[in-house]
Amino acid sequence: MICTPASLSQEVGLGLGAQAGEAKLHQVVTGGGFTRFRRATETPFNPVLEARP
Repeated sequence: MICTPASLSQEVGLGLGAQAGEAKLHQVVTGGGFTRFRRATETPFNPVLEARP
């Protein structure tokens, strides 16, 4: 109830929430200057993503 509205109130206002998806997260992370992004592993419920400069 707090994270998405708080994000939407910011200048960028992406409001990604918990269901952003790997493709959108890749776009945001690489747009922020990281050059390496990959799915390191996954659980039955969550992907574990890795970002490196």
